Amino acid sequence: MIWKTQSIRFLVLVLGVLAFFAGGVARAARPVEMHPHLVEVFTTTDVPIAGEAGINRQALSGEKELHVYELDGIRRTEAKLSEGLQADPEQSKRVVLQRFQQMREGDRTRMQRAAMGLAKAMQYGVDRYPAIVFDGQAVVYGVTDVQIALAHYRTWRREGKR
Repeated sequence: MIWKTQSIRFLVLVLGVLAFFAGGVARAARPVEMHPHLVEVFTTTDVPIAGEAGINRQALSGEKELHVYELDGIRRTEAKLSEGLQADPEQSKRVVLQRFQQMREGDRTRMQRAAMGLAKAMQYGVDRYPAIVFDGQAVVYGVTDVQIALAHYRTWRREGKR
């Protein structure tokens, strides 16, 4: 009887040690990622991101992509296109179409990026700006400095939140 009890204790001890090491291996296999691969900034032209001109991959310590979306780009382009239109709807339609066709590439790109930004903001559930999203899973609201938002993200990751 004593032999059985000791054998069971030994078996439980061995299984416990194996479980402990298996858990350690599982944690080691998926380290906490402190450097996001994708940083997306959602803002408007009247709420500029601090130091945006100086943001680059080196400053972000290894991040692979940084996208800045000015969500008011479509509204600003619409305002340019409809500037000084006449009361006649048919004439206004022709003028807007002509202006649209003559639009500069930069304005077209800005409008497309704004549309993409609005779609992404909806996809992520971003409901206010400025907002900085990391890897499509963590968002920092109200911060206009990417470095400060990155510090918040890293703290969040270090605390083990997923």
